[in-house]
Amino acid sequence: MSRAPLKRPPFWVRVAALLIDYALILGWMAVLAVVALISYAITGRFFDWLALGTAGAQVRGFALLVLPVGIYLFASEASSHHATVGKRVLRLQVVEASTGSLPSRTRVLVRTVVKLLPWEIAHVAVWNIVGLLAADDPVFPIWLLVLMVVANVLPLAYIAMVAFQKDGRGPHDLAAGTRVIRRGPSHEPASAADAAGAA
Repeated sequence: MSRAPLKRPPFWVRVAALLIDYALILGWMAVLAVVALISYAITGRFFDWLALGTAGAQVRGFALLVLPVGIYLFASEASSHHATVGKRVLRLQVVEASTGSLPSRTRVLVRTVVKLLPWEIAHVAVWNIVGLLAADDPVFPIWLLVLMVVANVLPLAYIAMVAFQKDGRGPHDLAAGTRVIRRGPSHEPASAADAAGAA
């Protein structure tokens, strides 16, 4: 049976799905905030993120925020739904760009890493800025200024590509060889044979 043509979802649908996922991420951040407040109530002081320097703060931030978000993105898009919660609500699905079949876990992993790259670059920039301010050092090195610019420009580039690239593919989809489609009422999911071929 032939499969219906892949449908590129409208840009606003992609944004709506992203906002739903960000609501979940904000929920996780709220949990971390509550844990920090409980720790303060018990110890009388907030955790010193810079105790091990900016590198230590970055590692902690990655472990507590970026890694859990990455696990959520990977696990949901590598699941049988091949979609995050936001994508499922809006009937979106991640597929292989060239065939429309289910993406392999490797493709989903690449997609997740590239998708989170701007976020991690921003965290590196922020923690280095915080470290300089804590050390009362007003001189920002050139590499940090460049990193700050990149951290602000990259998200805009990602959004622009999703909005204007002909298949709505951002850098994360281009790198992984995937795309996001909208499943219509007559959409036929990729078969098990397709999934095996994508593995």
